[in-house]
Amino acid sequence: MKVNVARAAWRPIAYVLFAIPMVLLAIDMTFAHKWFPEAETTEVSATQTLEDGSTVDTTILQLTETGKAQRRREVMWGVMLFAAGLAAAGWGLKDLLVPRRVLTLEPSHLTLRVGRRVSQEHRYSWSEVAEVRSGILEDETGRVPVLSLRFIDDSLLPPEPWGAVVGPPWLHLYANEWDHQAHEIAPMIEAHLAPFRGTAVSVAEAQDES
Repeated sequence: MKVNVARAAWRPIAYVLFAIPMVLLAIDMTFAHKWFPEAETTEVSATQTLEDGSTVDTTILQLTETGKAQRRREVMWGVMLFAAGLAAAGWGLKDLLVPRRVLTLEPSHLTLRVGRRVSQEHRYSWSEVAEVRSGILEDETGRVPVLSLRFIDDSLLPPEPWGAVVGPPWLHLYANEWDHQAHEIAPMIEAHLAPFRGTAVSVAEAQDES
């Protein structure tokens, strides 16, 4: 049976929810000015020509020098907020529609995606995995649930993993943002490892002796 573990949906949902007020603020700051204050103006007398050719004196609002500077800043920040909001919404929707998989369990192998690029994969046959554990890892950021894997050879550990940390001989995968709990995945991996348990232990002991 194939099992996919992906990042939980709460983060992309948060991106989308965060993007909505950014876009609304950008529109209001640039055009509507319903909540964001208008730039500073002053009343200026002007003569208006009517359709019949007559003229009438009136007053119009004109931006002051300070108002012009305010307006330039509003447009600049409005464009930046609008672009950032669209980017956050796009990123969140992409992850909602196509969740980023972290690991995949298949009858013949285990696939990890712990590289900086989404497409970067590390594939291991079950005979290459010696042990699995679930637990809590404490580091400078606090306590975080992890799924820990030990391979039969330290050279199999991925270099500079993303969303994980290497502590030879273990690879600790941060599981706090997964759609499955680490303690739910560990028994599934253990079931795949059971047929290779004797072989993995023998190889590990041989390496220790050497």
